[in-house]
Amino acid sequence: MKEDMTNYAAVQAALARGWNTWDTRSVLTQVLLPDALGLSLGLKEYYRGTSLRTAQIGRRTEGAESVTLGRHAYDGAYTETTVSWAGVTIRVQTAHAGDDLVVLVTPTANQPKSALLTVGAAYLWNRPGSVTREGDRLTAGGPGGTVQVFCTAPHVDDPYTDIDGPYVAMELTGAVGISTGSPRDLPEIAALVARASAGIGTAGADPLAQHREIVRDAISWNTIYEPSQSRVITTVSRLWNVGKRGGYALFCWDAFFNALLAGVSSRELAYVNTVEMLRALTPEGFVPNVEQGTGRKTYDGSQPPVGSMVTRELYRRFGERWFLEETFGPLLSWNRWWWRTRRHGDLLCAGSTYFDPEFPSPQDIPRIHQHFGATCESGWDNHPVFEDVPFDKTTSLLAAHDVGLNSLYAADCEALADLADVLGESEAAAELRERHAAVVAAMESLWDEPSGIYRSRRTDTGLPTERLSAMSFYPLLAGVGTDDRARRMVSGHLLADDGFGGEWVLPTSPRSEPMDLREGTYWAGRAWPPVNFLVYLGLLRAGARDAAAWLAEGSSRLVLKEWNELRHVHENYSSSHGGACDKPNSEPFQTWGALLSLIVLMERGEADFFGKGSVA
Repeated sequence: MKEDMTNYAAVQAALARGWNTWDTRSVLTQVLLPDALGLSLGLKEYYRGTSLRTAQIGRRTEGAESVTLGRHAYDGAYTETTVSWAGVTIRVQTAHAGDDLVVLVTPTANQPKSALLTVGAAYLWNRPGSVTREGDRLTAGGPGGTVQVFCTAPHVDDPYTDIDGPYVAMELTGAVGISTGSPRDLPEIAALVARASAGIGTAGADPLAQHREIVRDAISWNTIYEPSQSRVITTVSRLWNVGKRGGYALFCWDAFFNALLAGVSSRELAYVNTVEMLRALTPEGFVPNVEQGTGRKTYDGSQPPVGSMVTRELYRRFGERWFLEETFGPLLSWNRWWWRTRRHGDLLCAGSTYFDPEFPSPQDIPRIHQHFGATCESGWDNHPVFEDVPFDKTTSLLAAHDVGLNSLYAADCEALADLADVLGESEAAAELRERHAAVVAAMESLWDEPSGIYRSRRTDTGLPTERLSAMSFYPLLAGVGTDDRARRMVSGHLLADDGFGGEWVLPTSPRSEPMDLREGTYWAGRAWPPVNFLVYLGLLRAGARDAAAWLAEGSSRLVLKEWNELRHVHENYSSSHGGACDKPNSEPFQTWGALLSLIVLMERGEADFFGKGSVA
């Protein structure tokens, strides 16, 4: 284990260095690690006399800034952002010059009296160090040495600028530059930025290049430094980390999808997002639905078990045994917890186990040992497929064998058994394959012959649930369903105009459902990237190549619509018109939206995941 920890510590240390957008509180802050010297940009305008100290994408309060996130290299070697606020618009480009940072700020709209660009410097997160200002220069001193910050325009002394600590303020009457290490004039900074921009490349109108850019930028912009545990992590949304979540939030299946997305180009980010989510393991042995900066964990329940599948694919891609040794124990513990705690017969039911929170959170009030908490364990939160399923407080389970959960659990058993083989864990491999066989055999009871599809089945009445969802295609991912059944599901439901077909796919509910269910709140009827992704994997496994290609084309169309219009990559999309900004609870820059692009990259052979090669 000592060697494994050394390997993982080296991965974190390699990531947590240099200038990058490490601070979740603002996309306009660059931080130098490991010292945690923060360089924060802000605006002061004179029409109302207000200041913008932090910038986020997705804020919806009155007067909030509008942020367009541009290209972002994984290591921060180049970033670009456009911020509009109070009639002022700036384009901010950053680049590395060796160990130094250069910043080019170009105003494209301004007020009659020019707004000020404020440049503040401080050591963040209570790290040691001090900053002073002298003229147009800031000087910072910390454990890593002295860093000087130079500006290309003279400092404007405004004692009422709303900023704490030393800062430089410059009039935005034209482009201005900032550089660390040594003074650089505006042409030199512009040249360094242009060189870094050319190095990262531009997708232009090439759809495949756009998909590569979506995967990279969704991960890069949401990768932060989490200071309470001194670690680099990728969160689902920068905005979600602040406020009620206390600085960061790791969501269970989201984190594993983040690892897979990162694995397209960054081995290190793929590893940290897998390992850090598994380190949130509860004393009961399961990965919680969420771990967040307030100290809150969902000790009542988990989320869909996709961790072993992702870990297997990362091992296939990178082949490093220590990574399996680091992750296998928690994954096995989690797998066993499902069987021990959520088992009903030879199938699972989603649940929510009662516990007394040490620090009660308003977020837990509607979920602990309640119907809503149990539906959250499915990953589908308030989807109407669960409306008719009662919650049994004596067992802490929903009264239904959930077709989605059981499919993913069977796939988890299978993937984890493969990893056990690699590690020589023969007893665990046999145990996992025995469970896999039991679940797969029991899932025969979930086939509904009259409707020609797999469905969740009530444990209290023995009848299928009243409503249908796209989870009914998940059995294909687990290798469940004969060729004839797969064909019936695809032709009768997946491609059907009154089923899950159409231009904007996949709706989580069939299109025959009433509109209020198809485009209701949150999960009801929307198109969700992880659903498309898991169904796509199932179609590949079932050999339904034409249907998989159809879904890849639809996923491409869906994600590129708002990407090309707004550079958004959303949490969920409308299955009626393909937009996403129509709902306030669809984050505009959320990592798993990039799963739609990963589908396309896999379909075009540009992302080598879920192939048929051995993990040995």
